[in-house]
Amino acid sequence: MPEFLITGATGTVGSALTRLLARCGATIRAMSRNPNPDSPSGVEGFAGDLSDPAAVADAVEGVQRVFLLTGGPEGPHQDRVMADAVTAAGVNHLVKLSVLGLTEGAEDILTGWHRDGEAAIRAAGVPANFLRPGAFMSNTVNWAPTIASDRTVYAPLGDLPVACIDPLDIATVACHLLTEPGPAGQAYPLTGPDAITPREQAATLAELIGHPITFVETSPEQARKTMVSYGMPDLLADAVIASMTGPLHGHGQTPMPTVEQVTGVPARNYRTWAAAHLDAFTAPAAW
Repeated sequence: MPEFLITGATGTVGSALTRLLARCGATIRAMSRNPNPDSPSGVEGFAGDLSDPAAVADAVEGVQRVFLLTGGPEGPHQDRVMADAVTAAGVNHLVKLSVLGLTEGAEDILTGWHRDGEAAIRAAGVPANFLRPGAFMSNTVNWAPTIASDRTVYAPLGDLPVACIDPLDIATVACHLLTEPGPAGQAYPLTGPDAITPREQAATLAELIGHPITFVETSPEQARKTMVSYGMPDLLADAVIASMTGPLHGHGQTPMPTVEQVTGVPARNYRTWAAAHLDAFTAPAAW
């Protein structure tokens, strides 16, 4: 019987966490809507929807520790479903991926969803830790198509510094807290080591790729329209834009030492992340 349940197992953080635990010889149930058919040894794929209580009850059966990744308007409901399931199953510990805005008093939609979700887990009495990362470095992969087509990045808030984080650092912290849980109820605000602007990120990519990249600043309203044109629901687009503009109010600008405090290793900077993922920008057709 697997010891760990990883939800969102095919996502950016979940897939990295699954690999980290598997390398340690852990037995894992990896839950997603469409499980990875090429899971490593010791990983059991599990197809399910976090909004479905029956599926979640089946997913937690027999496991001892859970990594919970929810998001969007359904997130608070999914958190309540998981809280009920792990309480009934007697799970020992849960690590929830939340958001940095909660640490910093933000009031945007995205932060509200995670605030409600954390409250549901705390109310259920589940022994839990809460990871609260800021913006992901991997969000810049969304620039790959226009970098490839016309060597240009189009993005809002070009000179607004943000202490973005490598998703692998989030996964590494999650791995530590799943194997050596922190105090029940403890929250961990997570950032990268530096506050960097989108314009500086584009310049870093240009250096690594070896050709100039032009940065064109758009308005948040234009960015929202682009998201909706790609099929993102209006409410989710509103939440993303509100989160992106959070640093205008001081949320997510200050680097924090939590990654190193938990793991003993400093958080990776944007250049290190970009160098490790350069294929995402030089071969964007794969995305």
